[in-house]
Amino acid sequence: MTIVTSYDWESDTFTNHAAENAARKAWREAVAEIAEKAKATLPDCAGRVDRAVAICLNHDVELLEDGKAKVASQSNGQVVYHLVNGECTCKDYAKAPRTLIKCLGSGS
Repeated sequence: MTIVTSYDWESDTFTNHAAENAARKAWREAVAEIAEKAKATLPDCAGRVDRAVAICLNHDVELLEDGKAKVASQSNGQVVYHLVNGECTCKDYAKAPRTLIKCLGSGS
């Protein structure tokens, strides 16, 4: 398993997408590995996991210093949502399967 423990997001090695560098490759591999585990654990949520992967790899998730995450809306480029303590402010959150919400809420 590949674990990315820290990364300098301002670094040119990550923002330069022309070449596949070691840090970018490790990041993509870690996201793919976690996605496969999520799909195995929550097979009914495979589509949601695929969309989450796309959101992460498109740099539409920002981890904030206060422990929250800011996620860009995939349907409206002007909107962002906040994930706080396993709960999201988006409209789709209420439709998420209870197993997914339980998993998010427990930090598992």
